[in-house]
Amino acid sequence: MDEEVLEEGCYYLSRLGLTPEQLASHFGVPPKRIVELAASYEAKINTGNVAPGDFDRVFWEDVKKEAEGDIKLTFLSEKGFHHAWKSDLEKLDGPALMSIYESSKDFLNADPNQRFLDFPPPKGYDPLALDREIRKAVGIVQMLLENTWVSEGGTETHTAAKP
Repeated sequence: MDEEVLEEGCYYLSRLGLTPEQLASHFGVPPKRIVELAASYEAKINTGNVAPGDFDRVFWEDVKKEAEGDIKLTFLSEKGFHHAWKSDLEKLDGPALMSIYESSKDFLNADPNQRFLDFPPPKGYDPLALDREIRKAVGIVQMLLENTWVSEGGTETHTAAKP
């Protein structure tokens, strides 16, 4: 890994609450080196050699979420395509999850050629990429629906057809 990227990662991830020991296990360097790298990046910020930005902060927040097992999902609602973290979808109620589930399932069951009747697909477009992303989201939303059902007092788990 590039030294500057490692410095930036150590700085932002330590600001997000990861300990030097946790970072050391992920980056494969001693904890003392993690502290030095974070301090070096902070010194660059203080001297103006590096400008901290929201883009960098958000990038490292996303890295942390993914490392903790959160997943960014692409799904469909009645308003179109959306991206959200699994942890954000977990906060939704049953009807909202069901709407996402049904819209996404309808998309998967539609004729894939229907999407390009009016306009040709872009060059290099993988027509199955979106299907794979939506299929992944449907499975996770289904699991969230089942968990919501049980937590809201449902007595038995109802499973929908597998995507």
